[in-house]
Amino acid sequence: GVHILRFAYTSFILGGQMIRTLTGGMLAALLLAGSVHATPAEEAAKAAAIGLAGSWQLVRFENTDPQGKVEKPFGEHPRGLFVYDSTGHLSINITRNPPTPPFAKGDETGTDAEVRAAYDGYVAYFGTYRVDVAKQVVMHVVEGSSKPSYTGTDQPRPFKLNGDVLVIGKTNPDGSKTYRELHRLR
Repeated sequence: GVHILRFAYTSFILGGQMIRTLTGGMLAALLLAGSVHATPAEEAAKAAAIGLAGSWQLVRFENTDPQGKVEKPFGEHPRGLFVYDSTGHLSINITRNPPTPPFAKGDETGTDAEVRAAYDGYVAYFGTYRVDVAKQVVMHVVEGSSKPSYTGTDQPRPFKLNGDVLVIGKTNPDGSKTYRELHRLR
């Protein structure tokens, strides 16, 4: 793997926005690192260098179909937490807001409809992550998930990072779009 022993970035203000730039040979090392298999700790170092590592609060979760219809499956003001930790591990939790109501007869005795509503209103997964700085993609390597089809898969997440705002999303070939906006927790 690529061993990153040190890194530095410079911050400056441009048009009211804080811009971070990598200095020295670090940028070249990060760009090359996307093509090799780095350890989780090395991936975390890359994430820290570009400002991705940390805890992020979900503020928007939208899917747009090819005809332009916007869906908000977790509500107008979804709740969620994305954590990219310093050891190269991630944890993603997203829930509907307002939350799914409690089951009428308790958590252990939900009706089929209550259980389905709870499943549809919450998604969580964990694993490790890899960062391809050149392509601006963070790969979620899913080890366990509330969605069985995610477990054991790599989930590419194109991202844009602007200071304390992280946007994960893309436009698909059919014109549909995904958009997740997160704000850094401090």
